[in-house]
Amino acid sequence: MEWRQRLTSTALIGTDRQTPQPPEAEDALTTVVKQLDWGQPEQALLGAAGAISLHQQVGRQPMNKALPPLVPCSLDDLPCCSARTARHLVVALTEQREVMSELLELMAVAGQRAPHALLPRLLILGQQTAKLRPQISQALGKRGQWLAAQNPAWAYGRVHTLDDFAPEAPDSQKIWREGDRSERALFLQQWRQVDPDTAREALEAIWSSELAKDRETLIAGLSVQLSMADEPFLEKALSDRAQGVRKLAAGLLVQLPESDLCQRMAQRAQTFVQLQTKGKDFKIDVTLPESCEKDWERDGVNPKPPGKAGKRAGWLTQILASAPLDVWQADPAAAIAPAIADNEWRDLLIQGWGLAAWRQHKLDWVDALISQFSLPEFDPDLLADLLALFPSERREQILRDKLPPLRTKDEDLTSWLYQVAQGSQPWSLDFSRLVLKQLLSLLTTSQTNRYKLFYPVRNMALTLHPDLAPEASEVMLALSQEKHFAYWRNTLNEFLSCLTFRQDIHQAFEDTS
Repeated sequence: MEWRQRLTSTALIGTDRQTPQPPEAEDALTTVVKQLDWGQPEQALLGAAGAISLHQQVGRQPMNKALPPLVPCSLDDLPCCSARTARHLVVALTEQREVMSELLELMAVAGQRAPHALLPRLLILGQQTAKLRPQISQALGKRGQWLAAQNPAWAYGRVHTLDDFAPEAPDSQKIWREGDRSERALFLQQWRQVDPDTAREALEAIWSSELAKDRETLIAGLSVQLSMADEPFLEKALSDRAQGVRKLAAGLLVQLPESDLCQRMAQRAQTFVQLQTKGKDFKIDVTLPESCEKDWERDGVNPKPPGKAGKRAGWLTQILASAPLDVWQADPAAAIAPAIADNEWRDLLIQGWGLAAWRQHKLDWVDALISQFSLPEFDPDLLADLLALFPSERREQILRDKLPPLRTKDEDLTSWLYQVAQGSQPWSLDFSRLVLKQLLSLLTTSQTNRYKLFYPVRNMALTLHPDLAPEASEVMLALSQEKHFAYWRNTLNEFLSCLTFRQDIHQAFEDTS
């Protein structure tokens, strides 16, 4: 070993300062090394390093460890999808990832599984894209679930029972104790699905010994099966040393209107917003807070809120969004919405009460707010969340009612199309025709702000009814003669390609039904 150390030293300081020497010992390795041309120090040094590396690899003993035999997987109980759908899966994996969710949903409705050959690729996709994991899990079948159990990174694909989380289940408990941050977070979410109280108690038991980042990642798992039983633990977490933990704890508690945090927010909201009755009418008086108190910050109020409304308005918006709507004791359609319409703080009230309605799933409040005000008065993301609470028929009717009149400004129609594009589920064929008509009228007449349409056009390919593809192809062909078409050519070609692919996906299931 001494000559190897000398060679290492020579390599570090350079052959121009120390000449390498051949080894003196006599064994198989040194016999080979001695045969190098040591008159060429650099070449000899590199040759010796290569010989040593090869010797170490050749001399390595094979692992001699008795591995437990694998339990064979059960026979699949779901039929495999058709060969046509299998080809669609390949295209979705390689070229049309954005369509994968819809394809997996169709397979789940049809009670079909993915072919065995595609299981590893699907599991890798789920490893990379968390939002697809529930749908991928449904499409795996017995063999895919067995395969997922062999790799901790694919654990999301396993179907768990209560026994998997018992103390006597060594493999599962090893993940909980020794897994990396993401593995433990996924394990906790799966545990919450089958036994939320025991999972929370397990988290409480190890809480004080966890690093801040681990606490932040793990507490997010309580969003699964969240209930008032979790409130005491979350209330304590409001005083955690880590800001990220405090923020997540507050974000979970505001989803529980009966929690102490929400009741504290209700008291604060009533301090700054008063509803007064004037005959049959309501009047709303708003006073902005002068400062953001420390106990407000503990309850999740951001002292530096984003946006252009100003800090004081931002504080009150957050308070309103976290207060239970029942505290106002008023019919939103008859009292709240008309009163907001004439209030100088209506943007604040719309945003605060709108977010509260979404968190608490108060459809009467959502309906009153949306029917009373125009789409541009809402934050686009919040409005998309509010509309998603309704069935598809009601969403379409709301958007029909909000369609700007003829000869309206381009900006108003662009705003309407942008909101339509925010949908996450396909629209009906009739409504899709209406949307396509409005889109084409804007593309052929608008001369300003056309860049704002790129997002709606791309996302509409995923939300318009797939049977619209032939009609869209015809109108796109006619549009190609317009002088502005070159500006849109690539985007519209991508739009049509995606819509046509979706039509073919749906037809594959209709032809086998």
